[in-house]
Amino acid sequence: MKKITAVLAAGALLLGMSACSSASGSTAGASDASGDEFSVGVTFSDLSNPVWAELVQEAQSYGAENDLSVNYVDAKSDASTQVTQVENFIQQGVDAIIICAVDAKSLIDVTKKAQDAGIKVVGYTQVLDNYDAQYLVDAYNTGYANGEAAAEWINENYGDESVVEWGLMDLPTFPEIIDRANGIKDAIEELAPNAELVATNSALTAEEGVKNAENFLQANPNMKVIATIGGGGAQGGNEGVKASGVTDFEKFGLFGIDATSIEIDNILKGDPQKASVSLGGGKAHGRTLIDITADLLAGEDVEKDQYMPVTVIDKTNAQEYYDEVFGG
Repeated sequence: MKKITAVLAAGALLLGMSACSSASGSTAGASDASGDEFSVGVTFSDLSNPVWAELVQEAQSYGAENDLSVNYVDAKSDASTQVTQVENFIQQGVDAIIICAVDAKSLIDVTKKAQDAGIKVVGYTQVLDNYDAQYLVDAYNTGYANGEAAAEWINENYGDESVVEWGLMDLPTFPEIIDRANGIKDAIEELAPNAELVATNSALTAEEGVKNAENFLQANPNMKVIATIGGGGAQGGNEGVKASGVTDFEKFGLFGIDATSIEIDNILKGDPQKASVSLGGGKAHGRTLIDITADLLAGEDVEKDQYMPVTVIDKTNAQEYYDEVFGG
């Protein structure tokens, strides 16, 4: 497995948002034959995820700049609620629907109904059955990059130890996230054979990350490493490790995925978090989804399956990344 060493110019901020809102713009961009704005419905599985929260806000503001009127709603991890949301968008006569699925299988009929009505369907992170384009994570290799960074840190700091206990915050709700977690586990097992996985629990939000880290360390006081499948778990995990009484941050390693501004700041401060994997971040993803949608609505040829870049951010490039992405 090759090391992933690209440098990426996009990231994510922690924002608190919920429910739905709308926006419109007047600058030149995608519009229908009458010159009116296209309307875009966006439904996300859970906007308590900080990266996704920023994404929908950016999609709305960037869409307004390109004559796309964007409405977003939060399914709050309920598949039936999301089906109803898509049905509502169809009834409203939107031109496109962007979907981050709670359960892709539950959307098979309703996405076909949307396409039959001439509505463009754009998937995000979760693979849909009926779609016009998707923006996806290379799930396994993203996880592997996270695990590779953790394994390198283990070898550097605990290479002489017979056993190094570590914990994993996963999210087995989604098949793609299962692949991501498997990549983490495979990399650590292959590259740091003295590492032993002793605790696993799911985490999507920062609150869950705090709780998991505290529980992991209470049950396993010798744990030295935690790897997470997302930025929410990483942000919360960093605080949970500190709240658990760990004081020598140089000897504890936490590894995340998403490279939010808080994660990068924690790396720069010398906190327990040592690295994160950037996939472009919420702001960049929001713009990419709007670009894909606008091109579809303009009748342009669009590659159906597009993938996010994978970039490891650690102490060697965190300041450069932060300055470039978050403005210094």
